[in-house]
Amino acid sequence: MTGCATGGQRCLYKLRSASVHFIAAKHSAPFSSLTEDLSFRLVSYHFFTHCHVSAMSISENWYAVRDQGRNYCNLYNLVEGSGLTESRGYKEVTSDFLCTQRSSANCDVY
Repeated sequence: MTGCATGGQRCLYKLRSASVHFIAAKHSAPFSSLTEDLSFRLVSYHFFTHCHVSAMSISENWYAVRDQGRNYCNLYNLVEGSGLTESRGYKEVTSDFLCTQRSSANCDVY
């Protein structure tokens, strides 16, 4: 919540629904009309000691194709903010092919 009093980019997430295997959320940009839909699919394996998460962030605005990594940052900022990036065994698997402009993303901005 640090920095959220002014509505920074790492804020304004809203939980839409959650179940054992699926989470849906929405992110609103604080200084524009851009919004994105986020989804997380969770699958446990190895006798429930590990979890694989597939995540997706999709802009609701058709013109946000080249988003400077905004959709990647939506997901990364949530994972980092939760502390999961520091967890033993955490591994991120993505690319520019899977996540447009991921390599040039500046998640301090988005």
